Amino acid sequence: MKITLPAKFLLCTILFSATWALAIAQVYQTSYPKTLVSPGPVYVRFSTAPDKYPIEQKGRDTIDIGTDGNIGLYAFVYYGKDSIRINYTKLPYKQVTYFPIQTPAGKAVLKLRFSDVDNSFPVSYIEKNSGKVQVEIPEVYELANIIWTFSPGGQKATDLYKTGDYYKRVEAYFKPYLNHPIFKKLDFPDSVYFEKYYGFRENSFAFNFKGDKIVDEGPYYLVFGDDFNTLFKQLLPLVEDFARKSKFRQFYKNNQAFYQKAIDRERQLLPIRNMWDWMENQFPANKYQAYKVVFSPLIGGSHSTQNFTTGYDNNKLFSEVVMFICATDRYEKPEYAEKQKEGLMSGVVFTEIDHNYVNPVTRRNIKRVNAIFAKRSFWADKVTGYNSPSNVFNEYMTHAVFCLWVLDTYDKQTADFVISARETLMVDKRHFDKFKEFDKALIGLHQKDKQVKVADLYPAILDWCEAQVK
Repeated sequence: MKITLPAKFLLCTILFSATWALAIAQVYQTSYPKTLVSPGPVYVRFSTAPDKYPIEQKGRDTIDIGTDGNIGLYAFVYYGKDSIRINYTKLPYKQVTYFPIQTPAGKAVLKLRFSDVDNSFPVSYIEKNSGKVQVEIPEVYELANIIWTFSPGGQKATDLYKTGDYYKRVEAYFKPYLNHPIFKKLDFPDSVYFEKYYGFRENSFAFNFKGDKIVDEGPYYLVFGDDFNTLFKQLLPLVEDFARKSKFRQFYKNNQAFYQKAIDRERQLLPIRNMWDWMENQFPANKYQAYKVVFSPLIGGSHSTQNFTTGYDNNKLFSEVVMFICATDRYEKPEYAEKQKEGLMSGVVFTEIDHNYVNPVTRRNIKRVNAIFAKRSFWADKVTGYNSPSNVFNEYMTHAVFCLWVLDTYDKQTADFVISARETLMVDKRHFDKFKEFDKALIGLHQKDKQVKVADLYPAILDWCEAQVK
């Protein structure tokens, strides 16, 4: 990108050498070797913003200013008639440069920061996928699911889909390689099973094959957890070795027709564009520019969602919601009509989608939510894995919002069937004890006046909840 500066500025570009930087807990820090002396304020401009802005010292010793890291990002520091350009080169990690500065306001240190990021979408990806819904079975992600399924923890697990023709093919093909050392590294106590499972499975999504190598070259860098050194990354040499020795890539290639059929069926039973439009109408403060459904035929009931945002082009934002879910097999039963299958399967992805809309509104009402749902014995006495009052409430709300969408989308017979199945799931299997009553209360509020957005029903549904625990 060509930068044109006003004539009064002399462009002095300095690209810091990697040998200057020290990686401290994945933070790269450098110090500029001389003081920047300026007759007026020092200014900073990031390449994603059109304007430069002054650094206000106000007696502070250190001024911290920064932005999230991104592909090709840079910043200018302007002092007097000179400027310095700093390129962000440590994607996805944090990069910090310290500048001693001296202005009429005194001496200080400018801390110029590019924060670490879990994703960085290039403009080409943004342009290609804005407004789109992608559905895929990524290659490395499927490799991770296969490895986990046959690990000691996976073989004991009840949340995987270990039945059907595809599982049998996987089992037969990889049976000769089950003594590989990767499996000994995936034997964990039950108490940490889900943490390790998601840490391995979800973070594999950030990787792709490059020949026989498995690399993390974006656009995703961290999917689950808060440490870039994920379980999948720690075991990457063993994962690569297993893939090479088992000729996994050939197996994946041989099953392309099966994968494509599964993807097509996923699309048939998931009216995601409809869900997307409905959610953004009901929660207008939250907008996303792309959706992606990622699945494996080996996933059972363990689903999750993440959203990723990249800033670009003068502070525009591109946000993508990614849902990690199962295949359609669990609902492919002859006793179900096609619309019933669609409604049931839609519940899998919808209740992941709507966390991205429900949770932010919950945070705006967090004091009331925490006070009401602190009485765990009333709302979710036998539930495990949802450790805070807000987590419990969000499960109530996301599944009840799904029922509202069902009512607005399907004929009465189909809607009654799907909602009844959801209420049975939530109460009898998941033990959210008051879900049926909660669901009916929210449905009543929604049907009373459909001009009122669901996001605006929070005070009323929380009033109802509060009355139940008094």
